[in-house]
Amino acid sequence: MALYIKELPVREENYAEEMETRVEPYLAELREDGFFKSFDGNEIHYEKYLIPDAEGTVVISHGFTESAEKFREMSFCFLTMKFNVFAIDHRGHGRSWRKYPDQPQLVCIDRFETYVKDLYALVKTVVKPAVPQDKPLFLYAHSMGGAIAAQFLQTYPGVFDKAVLSAPMIQAQMPMSPGLAAAIMQAATVFGQGDKPVFAHGPYDPTATYEKSHDTSKARFDYYHEKRNNEPLLQTNMASNRWVRESARVVRKNLDPARCRNITCPLLLCQPAEDTSVVSEKENEFVSLLPDGRLIQFPNSRHEIFMSVDSTMILYLQAIEKFLKGEE
Repeated sequence: MALYIKELPVREENYAEEMETRVEPYLAELREDGFFKSFDGNEIHYEKYLIPDAEGTVVISHGFTESAEKFREMSFCFLTMKFNVFAIDHRGHGRSWRKYPDQPQLVCIDRFETYVKDLYALVKTVVKPAVPQDKPLFLYAHSMGGAIAAQFLQTYPGVFDKAVLSAPMIQAQMPMSPGLAAAIMQAATVFGQGDKPVFAHGPYDPTATYEKSHDTSKARFDYYHEKRNNEPLLQTNMASNRWVRESARVVRKNLDPARCRNITCPLLLCQPAEDTSVVSEKENEFVSLLPDGRLIQFPNSRHEIFMSVDSTMILYLQAIEKFLKGEE
């Protein structure tokens, strides 16, 4: 397969104008917004982009408090690589079902496995019927979406041909051990506080600054931050106590050697040089447990590598395309 990312599809210079006048209109022409009923009957939202003569399909799994919309630039880049794209809004995020629709800033989840089942339902009922079966199917996942991806690949081996995990939440950075965090949040749940916001999280801040963000590109940060300010459904910002319990519990499964041996497809883990959200050493351990895992660290990047400065973005996109197309 040919390689198409020889230069950046979108640059920081005039970034907002480029997104508004070129990228977003192109995506809007292709995009089909849809909902599917997941295993429990709740409706999950997704974006679909199909192109003629696609060389494969990428499914995007976003991170905590994010949405398919945050990955519009990445969707555009995958389309430039000649891949179809499907991007899910995980439940409690974006336009998908929420346990408390009158509290869009709060993320609630009863079991982390629910995210995995939702992703499987998307692939089974929406993605596979829509794309050629003789073309490869790839998974691209970030942060929380990376933990979902890890457990999906452990549970459903053979569904994806390759996977790219970007700063995956193998273990989140916490002020205490995951076991202690899970125990404390379980106690909160027992006492009826499971769906209350965790004490460290406040409401959405419309004045948040790039300097305190997970990004190294101010242009990319500013563009999506303005979108969030204008759309309440994108202002998800707080975790419930039960969500923190579940995010702490994922570590044991993510790093279970027997479960990791089930990940039979080649996997690329993209690691930022400066990550304060997840534990990089646990990413290293995860990759070491895989039958076919590799890791690339990217300079001048924070947790959201896909929101980095141009010099990092081009390295990131080229590494992903080469890996997916077997050109590395």
